[in-house]
Amino acid sequence: MDIDRTNKRILALLRKDGRMSAAAIGRAIGLSRPAVQERISLMERSGHILGYHAEVAETLGLVSAVLFVQIAERPCEKALQWLMTLAGVTSAISLAGEIDAIVFATVPTMADLSALNDQVLASPLILSAKSTVILRQY
Repeated sequence: MDIDRTNKRILALLRKDGRMSAAAIGRAIGLSRPAVQERISLMERSGHILGYHAEVAETLGLVSAVLFVQIAERPCEKALQWLMTLAGVTSAISLAGEIDAIVFATVPTMADLSALNDQVLASPLILSAKSTVILRQY
């Protein structure tokens, strides 16, 4: 499926607000609701839209962190797939360069973050990992 300029505009709006209605998206970009729904449906089926996520209020006391990971073996796919199975991991970005991946995690407590760090570092798939707590997301 081709991701044209219109699809990119739809994706940008959904990335900002995953609950935005097809009608509201249509009004914003000048398409009918059915046309927007069809484009979204095609992007879901083709794997361009992988899911919709909730942004959780900071007041819940959850700990969000970023892990900077160096992967021990190539290709990196096996390690990235394993990282995505870990409790608390919400997403990962594969990179080229000194750091192979950035892993985003949200866990209930600092103790859970420490346990996640230990689990990641214990894997033979991982060369190194350093985590940083996210103070605030804008």
